[in-house]
Amino acid sequence: MFRFSITRNSFFFPATSYRVYYKNVANVKHSLLVDLRSSWKLRNMSSQRLFQDKPAHMLQHGSVPLIDEPIGKLIGTAAERWPDRECVVSLHQNIRLTFSDVIRRADRLAAGLMKLGMKRGDRLGLWGPNDVEWLITYMCASRAGFILVAINPNYQMDELTHCIQKVGVKAVISPDNFKTQDYPRMLLQAQQMCPTLEHIIIYSKDHVTGTRRFIDVEELATRIETRWIAAEQDQISCHDGSNIQFTSGTTGRPKATLISHRSVMNNSKQAAVKTELTVDHKVCLNVPFFHVFGIIKGLMCMLHAGITLVLPARSFNPVKSLEAIVREKCNVVYGTPTMWINLLDVQQRLHPPPITLACGVTGGAPASPELFKKIRKCFHFDNMKTIYGLTETTAVIFQTLPNENNELTENTVGHLADHVEAMVVDENGNAVPFGTSGELWIRGYCTMMKYWNDNEATEKTLTKDGWLMTGDQFVLRSDGYGQIVGRLKDMIIRGGENIFPKEVEDVLMTHPLVAEAQVIGAYDKVYGEQVCACVRLQEGASLGREELREYCKGRMAPFKIPRYIEFVMEYSKTASGKIQKYKLKQQMESKGVIPTNSDENITVPLGKNEK
Repeated sequence: MFRFSITRNSFFFPATSYRVYYKNVANVKHSLLVDLRSSWKLRNMSSQRLFQDKPAHMLQHGSVPLIDEPIGKLIGTAAERWPDRECVVSLHQNIRLTFSDVIRRADRLAAGLMKLGMKRGDRLGLWGPNDVEWLITYMCASRAGFILVAINPNYQMDELTHCIQKVGVKAVISPDNFKTQDYPRMLLQAQQMCPTLEHIIIYSKDHVTGTRRFIDVEELATRIETRWIAAEQDQISCHDGSNIQFTSGTTGRPKATLISHRSVMNNSKQAAVKTELTVDHKVCLNVPFFHVFGIIKGLMCMLHAGITLVLPARSFNPVKSLEAIVREKCNVVYGTPTMWINLLDVQQRLHPPPITLACGVTGGAPASPELFKKIRKCFHFDNMKTIYGLTETTAVIFQTLPNENNELTENTVGHLADHVEAMVVDENGNAVPFGTSGELWIRGYCTMMKYWNDNEATEKTLTKDGWLMTGDQFVLRSDGYGQIVGRLKDMIIRGGENIFPKEVEDVLMTHPLVAEAQVIGAYDKVYGEQVCACVRLQEGASLGREELREYCKGRMAPFKIPRYIEFVMEYSKTASGKIQKYKLKQQMESKGVIPTNSDENITVPLGKNEK
């Protein structure tokens, strides 16, 4: 953080190599000191002037040392601190579990799996939605030293076999079904192609031939064998791999990201502290467990702070979520921007009983300033927070600080996390000045260990001196706050002008009839690319393409105004709520909305009366 230290006759900036000393504080103008004490805006302006030519490179020192313990020890500590407190409420399963319930079942499952031949370091696949069995299995893996492999519950056969083969999964735990998926049938079929897969464990009342029941595995071990799990905690290193998270696959084949116990422990601890979570909080968990958002902010923060997780449904359902908030008196809500947009839609249409929230958190994708304003107005609370991170950084590397100015929350992705080093670089890997956009690089305890069984991808992402190249176009400010400009891969280059979709989306979102907007690039033989906006309107709203273009005039540069506008009912998304822009582009091309390289004869419909 940017600090001024008057008593030490100096001010310092905690980057690795940039420190400026003032020997005579009396020479610092009184007006500057007043500015620094009065307003974060003026403080930022002063810092930007002072550091406008300094490289955007910062190490955020933490006031609390890092934790060097495995996750399993934290699970034991949580059960000792809050044995009879509810840690999870699954409304769709009608199940309530205390901390002592969960550790007892986790240790029984761990002992049962070890009796089947699972050993420390073996990969345990977990394929399913937000059920209590997901949480129990995660804790079981942490306690036994297995590496948990979180598999997207929406994966189809090809994607499932890719995950199992990629990391050599030895056992998979899953429900008997989810949506239209017949999990046992698919897993038995996958087993024929995956020689490492020895055990298929299904949580279901019925037994499926060729599989084992979850409840039966829990009963396999004796009490003595189960007690041995507690003693096993000293044998697990915090530097061991904890879980494998597959990247979201928004740009192609998912990669297997290996994360350590130490990364998970410390990232979640920071997240819990900065969000000010306590035992008084009940969290409506809309995000999926298999995503790092759900693991770090949900499951792990539960262990650090004693919060209660409320699971409204197996996958996100805005109606069920609002019902859960009212019924369980949830005072904290997690969601991606798209989830929050859906919650707003339902709240405004159905007018459920009033709710009182203490805090809301959004992450997983950039949120527009307009969305923050709408959430605060609709749900009548002020403490809305944002987080930013990647699968490869464990999760949270920038987040809202306590008592933060609303304008900061709306226009940044938060402050650099403790014990994390950040640098913004140009295309040659040289640090750009503070306040200048470039690619964000991250270094510290939180970076992934590697991409499993993919040295080439690992070397392209991790430098030899430990920097993780995020692929995000980013602005790092001298006060430690960051602003995401967009994904480098999503950048649109129109006639030599760089356009990031988010800046266009943010303007479109300010239109009162627009519920959601996504911007993609479209091929153009003259300019290289044009801007295409895929817009979802508020329910019952009617808006013309030319009307929307007129609205954009004066609010953005002319070259950024969308050439193509398509009104859509929904977007293709990942299970974690992210828009799949490459699929959206394919859809627009296949519908003839935008041209492909081989088809340039696209007529752009205009006209004020066109709807």
